[in-house]
Amino acid sequence: MANNTQSEQFDKIVSALLARPDAPVSRAEAARRADRSLAPVFEIVRDLRELPRPNFKARLKADLERRISMASSAKAVPESRVTATPYLSVRGASAAISFYEKALGATEVSRIDQPDGRIGHAELNIGGARIYLADEFPEIGFKSPESLGGSPIHINLDVPDVDESARRMVAAGATVVRPVKDQFYGDRSGQFLDPFGYTWTLSTRKEDLSPEEMQRRADTENAAAPPPKFIREGFRTVTPYLIIPHAADWVDFVKQAFGAEEHFRAKRPGAEDVIMHAEVKIGDSMIELAEANPQFPATPCTLLLRVTDPDAVYARAIEGGATAFDPVADHDYGSRGGTVQDTSGNRWHIFTPTPGSDLFATFRTVTPHLYAGEPVRLIEFIEKAFGGREVYRAEMPGGGIPHAQVRIGDSIVALAGGRGPYTPMPSTLHLYVRDTDAMYEQALAAGATSIQPPADQPYGDRSAGVTDPFGNRWFIATHVRDVAF
Repeated sequence: MANNTQSEQFDKIVSALLARPDAPVSRAEAARRADRSLAPVFEIVRDLRELPRPNFKARLKADLERRISMASSAKAVPESRVTATPYLSVRGASAAISFYEKALGATEVSRIDQPDGRIGHAELNIGGARIYLADEFPEIGFKSPESLGGSPIHINLDVPDVDESARRMVAAGATVVRPVKDQFYGDRSGQFLDPFGYTWTLSTRKEDLSPEEMQRRADTENAAAPPPKFIREGFRTVTPYLIIPHAADWVDFVKQAFGAEEHFRAKRPGAEDVIMHAEVKIGDSMIELAEANPQFPATPCTLLLRVTDPDAVYARAIEGGATAFDPVADHDYGSRGGTVQDTSGNRWHIFTPTPGSDLFATFRTVTPHLYAGEPVRLIEFIEKAFGGREVYRAEMPGGGIPHAQVRIGDSIVALAGGRGPYTPMPSTLHLYVRDTDAMYEQALAAGATSIQPPADQPYGDRSAGVTDPFGNRWFIATHVRDVAF
């Protein structure tokens, strides 16, 4: 021990002392164990080893628990305000509170009344969700839907039983906007307008779905949905528009090879054998066409033709005068098909999806296919110019894109990078939109050049035309009235 330093001696003595908390150790014993100069310090350690006393520890524990509880309670208020809370301005807040109590089972948490009788602030609890509301105060810009002529705010409320909640909502005075039904995203829901101008979507979760499954179901549902009213009857958002030589012969070809139905034909004045505009339908899809001319040179297109028996349809196309481009074969990307080129220069990839493959699940009978030297830039242009959304992309190890799909409205446009015999081939497409003027300006801002500015047409559309940076022509239109042809 004599060879140890004082600090080492002190450490050993304290360790021995703590190891025997119940054994008394005298000052004399401490003096025998270490340097005498450490004896006073050692005696202090001996006296402190019983501290803190049990009653002090109990009080300390209780005090700390109380402080933690108070801190948590105080912190809960600002934390709850991190979430977004709807704040409704209503004309007749008191009546609205009564309605929400009856219709949605709301409970009033608090209310602050103003001297003039209006409610300055109220808080409701609806199934654990907090809603704020107050009477409207137009003098400070806090206006109700009644003053504004409606509200853009829609509130989604999850409920245990949407059918029962819908019944209560209607019984209390709400109006059905959309009846309750099972939705593609896994909820059963309906939409209701309350008497104070707010729209509520009531939902009950039925299935937990992956984002990919939701998208698949959405695409299937969109494909079956009727077109909006700004689209002419029988059409969809995107329609191939073929500007081709020998247009009249082409109509005869698609009738024979693909069972097409001619819906309309306008002849060029002074030239009875020249088609100024025609429309044919193949399966569930429309195709528009016109004879190529100096103002609009030929722009044939590649078209994906979905059929039940690609071998038989391919053989009929060859018999009708088409040229074999690729023979019918099974493809590892999920289809069986082959490609022909008709006498007007259009390429037709005639295919049927492989059983179990969903890559082409939402394709209609005819889908336009664009080829571009820079397919990624073309995708970006379609997204910026027309609000398109890329839904699929396959990439080669070297960076090439053999197949991609972009959704525009209710339609799919397929595209790929030009390679081998499939060189870039500018095409013409007819695009129906809600607002021709706005979409025309958006396309120009995205890099398109104008063919013709927006104008009302005698056939009932307001239309405009642009050429994208890759040479494709897009005729943008909004159907504004029906015209008898």
